Amino acid sequence: MKKRDMKKRDIGLDLTRIVAFVSVVSIHFFLNSGYYDAPVVGKRMYIMTLGRTFFGICVPLFMLLSGYLMINKSISIEKRAIFSYYKKISKVLGTYIVATGFIIVYKIVILHDVLNIKGILLNLLGYNQYSWYVNMYIGLYLLIPFLNLLWNSIEDKNGHVLLVFILLTMTVLPSVFNVYNFEEQRMLVRPYLTTTYNKLVPDWWTGIYPITYYYIGAYIKHHVEIKKVNTKKVFAVLIGTILLFGINNIWRSYSRGFFWGIWCDWGSLQDTAETILVFLLINSIDYKINDNISKLVAKISDLTFGAYILSWIPDNIFYPKMIGRVPEIQSRMKYCVLMVLIVVIVALVLSWGVQIVQQILKIVVHKIRKMPYKGKE
Repeated sequence: MKKRDMKKRDIGLDLTRIVAFVSVVSIHFFLNSGYYDAPVVGKRMYIMTLGRTFFGICVPLFMLLSGYLMINKSISIEKRAIFSYYKKISKVLGTYIVATGFIIVYKIVILHDVLNIKGILLNLLGYNQYSWYVNMYIGLYLLIPFLNLLWNSIEDKNGHVLLVFILLTMTVLPSVFNVYNFEEQRMLVRPYLTTTYNKLVPDWWTGIYPITYYYIGAYIKHHVEIKKVNTKKVFAVLIGTILLFGINNIWRSYSRGFFWGIWCDWGSLQDTAETILVFLLINSIDYKINDNISKLVAKISDLTFGAYILSWIPDNIFYPKMIGRVPEIQSRMKYCVLMVLIVVIVALVLSWGVQIVQQILKIVVHKIRKMPYKGKE
């Protein structure tokens, strides 16, 4: 990478991607270790539930970052201009296709799955394994020119505040009010006694939370002087927030398996507040590091998207081994850091392999295009 490119690159944003990726791998530890099958009782499970509360920032952090980076893109909705913009998603789709190819090869060679052409296409088009984010991002990417057009048509800060507030009302408010069952007398004291709740506010639009995060990122970009944010205060508030929401999650899941309700879903108040705080925390710091470390961080950041998809492979390899050696679910929790570290490293190496394959394919395609055409004489 050229030196002048490194100077333009914001290491805080690279670190944001890395933290989001590590959080994805961490949240998958809970999925693959059996955590959700164990009752939330005892100090170890309480600590793990606090961790589960925090790592919910993983996907929302990517979404917020998209808004922060893309909101200033001036994208005309004139036919040629918007088509030119849409073509740029080929980079994301290319990484997704090659990474999924790695997974399919792993399934055929290592797992001995029998996959014909139809099965391979269904895997690719079905956004299987951990690829649901790609499915979501395609739609968000298509909307970005229109989302930006709406944002830029609003001339003042008050209008931007109102837009974000309305979206928060539509996507976050249900996670605060639609979490009680007034037909269960003891619910307010023992919420873990029920899994059904009364609706107090409309919740039909909760599924558009990616747009909420996009505009939160846009708001921070336009109206927050992020380097002037008090890092220590943000850190203190973040710790308090994790404890507050973590205790709520423990309380709601006490004596049963962790219950993934709307109060801790991707668009919830919990994940929204923590995501904003983590983003501000990372990017409020004035990083003074040498060029070599900057290049390393930038390289890891570039690998995170492919590594996100490919983390399914090391998950599939290492978690069955851990489960076989440690049959008691609660005892597996102490291996969280080790398992996450192993999966992160292997997934990044595999993602590097994807980039190498993409470079080779580019060279091959370029050479084919350069070949002289032999038509009929």
